[in-house]
Amino acid sequence: MGELHLSYPACAIAGKMRLTADDIGILREHVFAQGMTSSQDAVILLAINGSCSEKCPEWHHYFIETLTEFIVHTCHPKGAMDERNADWLIGMISTRGVVNSRIELDLLFHIIGMSTRISDSLSIFALEQIRIAMTGDSDVWAGLRTGRQHGLQKADVLMIARVMSAIARSRGTHLTARERRMLDRIGILTGVSGDHAAAA
Repeated sequence: MGELHLSYPACAIAGKMRLTADDIGILREHVFAQGMTSSQDAVILLAINGSCSEKCPEWHHYFIETLTEFIVHTCHPKGAMDERNADWLIGMISTRGVVNSRIELDLLFHIIGMSTRISDSLSIFALEQIRIAMTGDSDVWAGLRTGRQHGLQKADVLMIARVMSAIARSRGTHLTARERRMLDRIGILTGVSGDHAAAA
């Protein structure tokens, strides 16, 4: 894929150190005046989010709701996250299998919560983020978990419940073999994480 070139005013916003409420207004009125209509629009918003280190309080809601509306309710199949859309999302918000930032982690779980059906690639990816957090090696989870303590915490259980609810909407009581293996690794099905069991 070639380098992304942003046109004005998106390029000016992306070049700022801090995103403000005025910037959100410009994006709504001039960059996405017709709403978000293509994957290129989504890439632009993701690029702006990644380029600015500071964000106003309003950015979190705008970023998540705008992308969720496009990815879940505009892209085909509407309302669901099939394999293709899941793979695209994972590729856009993660590096080497780990979500890039807290806001993108929130986006991931919001999309999972809003979808009527998700592919097992998305559920497994989300569960893998929880497994990584349980090792204490993820800065993305700062503020959600208690320090860098290893093992299952309340925040992990709440996130797992959101994924399991999405699985239930998608496949009823049926877990795919890959989902079952990931849940075994976390320790949800056995009470002992597979990583700890292997080390014992």
